[in-house]
Amino acid sequence: MSTDDTNQVDALKTETEPFVASKLGSKDHWDNVYGREINNFKDNGDIGEVWFGEAAATKMVSWVCANIEDEDARILDVGCGNGHLLLELAEEHYTNLVGTDYSAQAVELARSIALSREASITYMEQNFLDLQEVACVAGDEKFDVVLDKGTYDAICLKPKDSDDVSVDQSAINIYPMSVVGSLKDTGVFLITSCNWTEDELVSRFEPYLECIGRVKNKSFQFGGVVGQTVATVAFKKRT
Repeated sequence: MSTDDTNQVDALKTETEPFVASKLGSKDHWDNVYGREINNFKDNGDIGEVWFGEAAATKMVSWVCANIEDEDARILDVGCGNGHLLLELAEEHYTNLVGTDYSAQAVELARSIALSREASITYMEQNFLDLQEVACVAGDEKFDVVLDKGTYDAICLKPKDSDDVSVDQSAINIYPMSVVGSLKDTGVFLITSCNWTEDELVSRFEPYLECIGRVKNKSFQFGGVVGQTVATVAFKKRT
């Protein structure tokens, strides 16, 4: 890790931990979830839950279609779950799609669904908090686009220890470095979150990434303040 990277991580560490750790941040939880969904898919063909719903996924797909003209662009979906997002991109004729998840059950489910739909998508296990694994998956070519729909949210809820209610701040700090390590110099990162506002996402990734766009999602009003149920923000690597 370079001196600049170390300084950026230290800067992130000064932030207060905003959440209490949750089972949503644990690998065991997602292994169990996708284990059940594998059985559901085998029994009745149900691909399972679309995280944040169809509307949020559609917004992300629409953004990619509007901004990434090359249908052979190398696209990575981090924490792909059942692979729904990449299936939608395959329908839009994108051909170089990779999905990763740290849950072997999620990868098994995604592969089964893609096979049933004759979709050519590569799925593999990956610990996105292991920079060596990140480099291995990215390869020398790296990715034109990295997508995240809820994975950063789960990482922000990851427990520091198995029985600890405090979040694993080191995991939160490593995540943006993994995004940068996965992207080409001209690559873009598109993230959807339900835990963070647009401005919070911009602030948290600012040391590494520059905001290039925001996607309007379903809004609500409370106490005279207008907000969005989820936030979707696009970034590029800083030069």
